[in-house]
Amino acid sequence: MSEARQVTKEMIQKTLSYRYYIYFAVALAYFLVYFHRTSTAVMATDLTAAFGIAPTAIGLFGSMYFYAYAIGQLPAGILADKWGIRNTMSVFVLIAGAGALLFAAAQTFTMALIARFLVGLGVGFIYVPAMKFLADWFKKNEFATYSGVLLAVGNVGSLASTAPLVALIAAIGWRSSMSAVGVASLVVAVLLFLVVRNKPVNVGGATIEEIQELPPASAQPIGIGASVGALVKSYTFWTVAAMFFVLYGTIMGFQGLWASPYLMNVYGLTKAQAGAILMMIPIGMIFGCPIAGIVADKLIPSKKRVVQIGVIVNILTWIPLVFMIDSMSLGTIRILLFVYGFFAGWFVVMYANLKEHVDLRMSGTATGFLNFFVFAGGAIYQQVMGVIVEAAPVTNKVIATSGFKNAFLLCLVTLIAALLFYSTQKEHQDKVVVQ
Repeated sequence: MSEARQVTKEMIQKTLSYRYYIYFAVALAYFLVYFHRTSTAVMATDLTAAFGIAPTAIGLFGSMYFYAYAIGQLPAGILADKWGIRNTMSVFVLIAGAGALLFAAAQTFTMALIARFLVGLGVGFIYVPAMKFLADWFKKNEFATYSGVLLAVGNVGSLASTAPLVALIAAIGWRSSMSAVGVASLVVAVLLFLVVRNKPVNVGGATIEEIQELPPASAQPIGIGASVGALVKSYTFWTVAAMFFVLYGTIMGFQGLWASPYLMNVYGLTKAQAGAILMMIPIGMIFGCPIAGIVADKLIPSKKRVVQIGVIVNILTWIPLVFMIDSMSLGTIRILLFVYGFFAGWFVVMYANLKEHVDLRMSGTATGFLNFFVFAGGAIYQQVMGVIVEAAPVTNKVIATSGFKNAFLLCLVTLIAALLFYSTQKEHQDKVVVQ
């Protein structure tokens, strides 16, 4: 245990002031995470033309981000602890930027896949270190607020990947657009290295424990193997992991890839028109993410119940997408997608749901391990939905409505099944501990 030291007002002020510089840099990085994640949707037709590929290949391209992201989750926690959040985030945002530049220059589909994998790997090392930063620099009663705001900023990145990206592509082409994004990523990497500091003591500040006058943590840390072993044995963990796998998989399968082709093929919209409508999803999430945190912290004490409400309303939005798939007005679709995004954003409470069931010493590992399943879901749903869409008839280069309907039906059915399984979770029981 470290010895007690004299904490001054100046030390406290240094922590409370400097953390916002770090937060700004981290938020910029997280903006890029979501931008890269959902940008494929509006580039689908460009990629089809550039590389001469089919819907299944587009699904594979989109999923490469998620496979790489999933692989990075556990290592991200280890590097954040051992190497520090500053080095981890700056180096891997640099990798993401290099991947974006490689993608812009790719002349073959294989090279594009490699580039997409590098982008996913790079941004896959941002969220877990960001959560460690919040834990080290913000008070416990500030954590949910600032994590919710960070997720809202991420969804601004999703918003930027709709109509604004469509406009940029129309002006300078998709390759130049991705080059610009790559350069912006490199700039953010440099900013992270210059601004971010691992702990408040690195700027002469007081620790959060000292500010809150809490005793410093003295418990023996739990190894990653023991933590993962305990999680694997936990029924509660699997209820959260399964629900998150399906919910986020359907979100990324729809918002991240197939929503734009759906609107263009079924409703005959241009890419710009589809992008303008798809903006409603991230706009909904920008409001839904922080509001869900407030509801979970202030209004409904049960994290499980909050998640259930969000998933139920999300399921209700899939019903017209399946059974009224080609008969809705564009105004109705806009409202539907806003509601979809608002309640899809309630997935953020699942992290808190898991956190209340695990030993705090293993919360970082639990988050990383959970994220593996979250982003594996994103990868698998994009590919599987691509296979379903490709099986539909194509007339004059227009994919039949049946392809999208069958893909959306898969999302609806699996969401209902996952919700039923998640609902078997026993609240405040099955605490994950290491013997």
